Amino acid sequence: MPSSTACRLGTAVLNTPIGRVSVSACEQGIHNVSLTAAQVLPTNNNSISVTVVETPSQWTTPLKTCIDWLKVYFKDPQLANQTPRPPLHLANPRSDTFTAKVWDTLSTQVPCGKTVTYGELATMAGNNKAPRAVGGAMRLNQVPLLVPCHRVTQSGGKLGNFMSGQGIVLKEWLLKHEGAI
Repeated sequence: MPSSTACRLGTAVLNTPIGRVSVSACEQGIHNVSLTAAQVLPTNNNSISVTVVETPSQWTTPLKTCIDWLKVYFKDPQLANQTPRPPLHLANPRSDTFTAKVWDTLSTQVPCGKTVTYGELATMAGNNKAPRAVGGAMRLNQVPLLVPCHRVTQSGGKLGNFMSGQGIVLKEWLLKHEGAI
């Protein structure tokens, strides 16, 4: 996951069922997904739509791919499991770090409709003694939904934090939307 210092970013803003979502990308991949939780989340999936409300000065292929993926995800999360995700181009971490391994493991081995505990994800990523490090990796996640940190739960059955503790209602909605709870 290379440095983003020389990248020319394009940013799109979408209205989604969970509020505004901002996606920034360069030609190589997605840099950031920023969530702004809605005050009122939908109670049924019939009213779900995703619209682009701010367009970038330049559309990149990864940005188009990400918006297409998000539209599929909000309409039918199970179909999103088969829809190509955009490439990521993150400033940090290096691909040889435990954080990068956690993000890759989560995004490739925990599909929509499933959850994993911090401890289980630590084991899956190669270090069964590192559930706290998994929590640290979740806090550093720049691309929520694409690296689905909302699918990581506590071992006692509680949902755990999301968006630094500010997004528990959103986390619960996402997991219900996916059919995980």
